[in-house]
This record gives sequence, structure tokens and C-alpha cells, in this order.
Amino acid sequence: MTAGHCSKNGPFNPDGSVDFYHMPWSRVAYRLIGPMAPPNMSVVDKGLISKQNDNIGVIPSVRNIDDPEFPELRIYGTVDMDTVGSIVCKSGYFTHVDCGEILSLDATILYADDRQYSGVVKISHMGCEGDSGAPVFQFIEDLLPGIFITGMITSGSITQGICAAVPIALLITDDVYILTINDFI
Repeated sequence: MTAGHCSKNGPFNPDGSVDFYHMPWSRVAYRLIGPMAPPNMSVVDKGLISKQNDNIGVIPSVRNIDDPEFPELRIYGTVDMDTVGSIVCKSGYFTHVDCGEILSLDATILYADDRQYSGVVKISHMGCEGDSGAPVFQFIEDLLPGIFITGMITSGSITQGICAAVPIALLITDDVYILTINDFI
């Protein structure tokens, strides 16, 4: 899963899908994951990528290689972002792991193309430019390097110093399952 708007500029396959690649922070070589069908972004900015490359594994973790003590954060489950003032973090391709404070829980954002989304979470002091689709999570001190996924970055404003995140409750549907370390026990 990633932000649906990540597919808007193509390049498009003949069926209208867009191929997505695994782009690790520390490697130059990108590997095909598979295509994202044209997303329905009428309710939420979400697109599902169909994993079609058997040479890429799926593991329940979030990259954090800038931290020598916890270079990989294990996903234990999901939790709602439900408290203004609490701290959440994200792991993005461009700005890596960065954390900020929840400013509001039920914000509405308006994109330049007049798309509007309600129910998003505004987060302050967190770099997110170019990190759309990045997982948002909370650290649980007693479980480190364990984390709980709380949402996904959808947009941000450098000038306002905020990021917008889609809460996990809007991302999880009958066709979406969050892989956790419990799936490997």
C-alpha cells in the first residue's frame, strides 16, 4: 500500500496500472514489486500494489538504518491515533525516520486539483516532503524495537511545517491486512 496519488504521473502500463519498485535507502538498484491498478481516491488517498516479484520478500518491519541501536523496527500491530499532543513518527524514503506531535485528529485537506479528504491527522515538526505513502507509527518503549502502525503519510507543507496522515482506520478494509511479527511466530 502507498498513497494513491503516487501513481498519478505514470509511466502507465497499457492497462492503466503503474509499476512500483522497492527503493531501499542504502542501495542504488531498485527492484520491481508489481503494479498498482488505477486507485479509487474518492474517499481516501490510498493505492494497493500487487506484489508480483517472487525475488522480493515481505517482512513486517519499518526501516530505521540511521539508528545503529534499532536499524529495523518490528511491526507488532496497529493502533488508532487518538490523542492530540501525542508523538508519532514516520519512515520515509527522503526524510527517513522523523517524529512529530499530533495537532488535530479530524482535519480536512484540500489538494490543488480540488480533491478533498476529511478525517486526516495533522502532525507538526515532521519532514514529509516526498514521503507520501510512508508508514506512520508509534514507538512503545517497553517493546523496542517494536512499533504499532497508526497510519500513512498523504501530504505535507514545508511552509506550514505540518504533515497530513491518513489514520489506520481509514486504510484497513476487508481487502487489506497489516502483516505483523505475529504472522511469523
